[in-house]
Amino acid sequence: MAITFSCAYAQAKDPVVEEKGTVTIMLVDGGPMVVDEVSESADGYWYKRGNMSTFLDRARVKSIEYPKLAAEANEPPPSKARWSLAEATKVKDFFRDKFDRPLPLSAFGQSDLHTRWGLDHRNGMDVGLHPDSVEGRALIEFLRAQSIPFLVFRGPIPGVATGPHIHIGNRSPRSYGH
Repeated sequence: MAITFSCAYAQAKDPVVEEKGTVTIMLVDGGPMVVDEVSESADGYWYKRGNMSTFLDRARVKSIEYPKLAAEANEPPPSKARWSLAEATKVKDFFRDKFDRPLPLSAFGQSDLHTRWGLDHRNGMDVGLHPDSVEGRALIEFLRAQSIPFLVFRGPIPGVATGPHIHIGNRSPRSYGH
């Protein structure tokens, strides 16, 4: 299954207006390559520039860098605010009001996976949205406005994240007594 990362961002105004961004592919044996979007497959990456799609072998790609909005570039350090799952209702209500559907939660509190990875996730919730999607951007802006701590994951990180999502709450510390 391919995962597509597109670089369309929603501005914070209604109606939603999209603004085109770029993705930078850092090559192992060369410099950066700026493209419009990237799709990951089992063997490598498909990238699109204009109306042309091209395949790159996974071994040639050092990393993929996604653009930050101006607000992210000037963002203060992560919030030291304390978060509790008791506050989850205001996040769920915001999302339902804005998008007329439930917040797509992939984990609410501690899950078996978090326990296996030794993470204390009791006061965290994971939202199954790519942070660069229209819905992801709107959720991030809401969290910032409400001073709710969060982390974004744009892809999998072994032992930390299975894929793109938004973690709401403080960072989940390692619990070594699992």
